[in-house]
Amino acid sequence: MRLLWLVGCVAFGVGCGTPPSAVDGGGSGGGSAGELDAGADAGIDCNAGAQAANDVVFTERGPVRGEVTPGGRAFRGLPFVKPPTGALRWRPPEEERACWAGTRDALQFGPQCPQLEQAQGQPFDAGAPVFGDEDCLTLNVFTPASASPDAGLPVMVFIHGGGNTLGSAREPIGNTSTILYDGTRLAQAGNVVVVTMQYRIGVLGYLSMPSLDAETDGGVSGNYGLMDQQAALRWVKRNVAGFGGDPSRVLLFGESAGALNTCTHLAMPGSAGLFQRAIVQSGSCGAALTPDVRRMESSTWLGGTGCAAAADIAACLRALTPEQAIRAYPVPVVVGGRRPSVSWGPVIDGRVLPELPYEAMRNARHHRVPVMIGSNLDETNLSMPLITTEQEYRAAVTALIGPVLADRVTQQLYPSATYGTPRRALVQATTDGFFGCQARIASRAAALGNTGGPVYRYLFARAAQPLRGAFHGVELVYVFQKVSEAVANPNPADTAVEASMLGWWTRFAATGDPNGVGSVSWPRYSSTEPLLRIDATPMTVSGWRTAECDFWDMVTSTNVPAPP
Repeated sequence: MRLLWLVGCVAFGVGCGTPPSAVDGGGSGGGSAGELDAGADAGIDCNAGAQAANDVVFTERGPVRGEVTPGGRAFRGLPFVKPPTGALRWRPPEEERACWAGTRDALQFGPQCPQLEQAQGQPFDAGAPVFGDEDCLTLNVFTPASASPDAGLPVMVFIHGGGNTLGSAREPIGNTSTILYDGTRLAQAGNVVVVTMQYRIGVLGYLSMPSLDAETDGGVSGNYGLMDQQAALRWVKRNVAGFGGDPSRVLLFGESAGALNTCTHLAMPGSAGLFQRAIVQSGSCGAALTPDVRRMESSTWLGGTGCAAAADIAACLRALTPEQAIRAYPVPVVVGGRRPSVSWGPVIDGRVLPELPYEAMRNARHHRVPVMIGSNLDETNLSMPLITTEQEYRAAVTALIGPVLADRVTQQLYPSATYGTPRRALVQATTDGFFGCQARIASRAAALGNTGGPVYRYLFARAAQPLRGAFHGVELVYVFQKVSEAVANPNPADTAVEASMLGWWTRFAATGDPNGVGSVSWPRYSSTEPLLRIDATPMTVSGWRTAECDFWDMVTSTNVPAPP
């Protein structure tokens, strides 16, 4: 298997990696760019005089032409808000309803949002290239080949990972030309509509500081990336029926930082009614920062911009190029390590995000929809250092949680003798602390407060290459039906897991229950804390790594009891 660029955000901080992109242009969907001064808001029918066809779909701003093959339809690079450039940088997204002239081509992915090139498992390089375009807020829609506007298919809306600092909806598999998140095959095989989105990331998506607070009605700044995602979901609600989707059956799902964001939407008042199920894949529900911490980090970043002493700080910052903004304080993204001194992501601002998602969930102050939560068996296997000795093992654990608890980890909970090598023990400890036990916290919280819907938990354990293990993000090639591109000569076990994932994920999108005829029984989360271990032979396991997760709850001062 080629190395996948798969990314995430975790409990003690941010954890991710993203691909160096072979392409970083592409425009915002191409096609006829001329726009009129009026549109849907003025009561004008932007589709008047146009003729619908299998490759042409009507949207609120006019018809779009996609690519149709026997394997499905794809409509790429559709702008869903105004470009967040100039005066709109660091402001909530603004919807655009102006009609475009004629039929807009939707054949190319939009550009990535600006980011510093980084690679999962590779040393951080602050001088690496910056790529992407600030005019990046586009989405992509994939449907079965013959989906009609009245098909009423379930809708799966995906949020990409990247630590809220990296990544895009056009993510390639390794250095191939295959786009991992191209949902054509998933849509066709699963008889669903798939939507992927771009959202502002890094400093452009999450900067929070007093000079920006003063510009807002609510007096808070930050969380622009989350608001972009909300805007995309609102676009889906208004437009997806034309692509054959059912706006009342929307699944929101994401991996890593995308999972964190998915869980965050469960606690965001503005996301109410925009989705009816959620899947949280390898991400924390408790990684949002308080305003004080975010402001402190933003102040550190500001010191590198040359704008700290400006008479109008906001204007000075908006005059920076995206590259200057990113290079003012290059932020590393890690998988299974402590949060760096500056990071980017959600902030508990009291308005867009009132509280930590898992706290909202456990107290039933969230959107109570069916939820699936899970992690992978060997999340940190690509990112842990190549340690070989007990001394190196203890030093790595000490750097993570301090010397007082290091002996308990290295000698009692995760001794090298149990796991075979010091590195294997470190991988298990960090996988538990940053991912597996975070999935338990989220599952417990959701089960305690989710009176409106069931909770299901999984552990993805399939390793196409045993030495790599079931590492962070590897499940995505199975979800998006890309095993044949990602695995050289996949064996029957891999194709069986891929088929099973298709059934579980699409059934959950359709009904809120992953169970179906012919599949292994997947019980709801309950007092016995069951999970489905996903592998060549799936099975239900209860009480997964209870003692270890109790320890990590103590380390993070998290107390969410098991459901009664």
